[in-house]
Amino acid sequence: MGKICCFIIGLICFGNAVGAQSISDDRIKELMRNQSLMDSNTKGSSLTLNPNQIPLNILDSVAKKTGFKKQLGGIVNIRLIPLSIIQQTTSELPYFLNGGNLLPARGYQRMVSFGVSLWLAKRIHLQIAPELVSATNTDYEGFSQQLGSRAWADRYRFWNTIDLPEQFGTGNYNQLNPGQSFIKYQTKHISFGISTENLWWGPGVNNALIMSTNAPGFLHWTVQTNQPIKTKIGSFEGQMIGGELTNYGFEPPRIFSAYNGNYLYQPKRDLKRYMTGIVLTWNPKWTPNLYLGFAKASYLYNKDLSNPIDYLPLQGFFGKALTNTEKNNQKASMGSLFARYLLPKNNAEVYMEFGRKEQALNPLDFFKTNTFRRAYIVGFRKLFPTKKANILFATELTQMQAQTAEFIRNPDSWYSHQYVTQGYTNQGRSIGAGIGPGSNSQSMEISWIKGFKRIGLQFERLRHQSDFYYYAFEYTEDFRRHWIDLSTNLKVDWNFKNLFLSGQFGIVRSYNYQWLIIQVDPNNFFAPSNEYLNLVGKLSLRYKF
Repeated sequence: MGKICCFIIGLICFGNAVGAQSISDDRIKELMRNQSLMDSNTKGSSLTLNPNQIPLNILDSVAKKTGFKKQLGGIVNIRLIPLSIIQQTTSELPYFLNGGNLLPARGYQRMVSFGVSLWLAKRIHLQIAPELVSATNTDYEGFSQQLGSRAWADRYRFWNTIDLPEQFGTGNYNQLNPGQSFIKYQTKHISFGISTENLWWGPGVNNALIMSTNAPGFLHWTVQTNQPIKTKIGSFEGQMIGGELTNYGFEPPRIFSAYNGNYLYQPKRDLKRYMTGIVLTWNPKWTPNLYLGFAKASYLYNKDLSNPIDYLPLQGFFGKALTNTEKNNQKASMGSLFARYLLPKNNAEVYMEFGRKEQALNPLDFFKTNTFRRAYIVGFRKLFPTKKANILFATELTQMQAQTAEFIRNPDSWYSHQYVTQGYTNQGRSIGAGIGPGSNSQSMEISWIKGFKRIGLQFERLRHQSDFYYYAFEYTEDFRRHWIDLSTNLKVDWNFKNLFLSGQFGIVRSYNYQWLIIQVDPNNFFAPSNEYLNLVGKLSLRYKF
């Protein structure tokens, strides 16, 4: 296993790096994904390593005009980063998925970003692209007292093991973040540096198990390839990172509640957390349309970094615990295997990601008969060509619910941990799948597509935190109590030369919000209960100078 470990790290460290100014945009990421089903120029790129980071030359080609550039003294090249303004409003409840520095909050909020990219002596690449977020952060209904003391005790079993606030304080929220900033040194083969960029690992479009843009980017060191590395057995792409996660520390409601004579709230230790991860994708020489890969992440408290191995994402590589931190279960880990298969003749693709919690990474471990907490993503996308455009049909299923009663009785969902009680979060948001631990979602999209223009409808069913539902309410045998969101979103993307617009209007119907049943008529068992009709509007503007 040691040789395998060195081989993987070597592949990441000896890539042919190609530097490019970039912005993070999940909507343009989706449009590029659609183009990959039609355009042979994208062949060779897996779109599983940071597809959200859009090179500015892509925007140049769409606008048919190169952005502002200036050279100083022959050694410094300057380029302006597009001005970005994202506005969102919700009427009743938060509606949040892959929002980065945006806040999971009710009401109006705005994020503004602008910056500059500099090349110094063709080797050092510096990008400064901060993001300013302002939100009204209006109050909304939380977990209800009507659910009783037992339900509150069960709710705290989850709140005490993850930093996912029910609400991010009260009143106006304003924060300036480094955003998509970095400094990297590039040689002929490698790119490494320090960054706060948002990352995305894996083939999923709406969710990713290990790394997504759901949480704000965090300060991390990075070693990565910026284009596929060609070898005798195929092409490889990869990245390895390590950085510090931020605790938000907002307390849950009713922290002085007690049950059976014991306080429910267990304050989290205000300790800094270190996270390290790795992703590697292989495009086999013999199957040019197939991309195989794995992703891995570990996190622990800084004070428990007892060995140099703890700084690297190696837990599970050697099949046993190596450091004191691993032996004492003071490090949390998770891993996934993924695949993406293109069908060029059919303008289609299928993809999947299968993950397990805890330390295992060896692919053979995924096929052992012993049970483990698992999650998976499965998706399909197809373009139907017409005379002047294409019709897109896309569907994606994400399943994060515990699969057996054994796991439900011992609440330890994905992204939560009994020792590192902030879990796999940054600034109060899940770093992995945006739907959250224990949740399941099914989505479908039908859109008209022409280049980087889109008009479409997306439908989604989201079942919130099923792990908690079964743990807290299974004994009631009341299957109506699932908290379900049914949403319909109109999505429009359009570009006018240097201006890129993305709009979204959604209607979200929440049933049994916060698992609350209020049965007014005893003779009408299936009457809707604690419903919300939530209107969501979002407008994103990017202007390329």
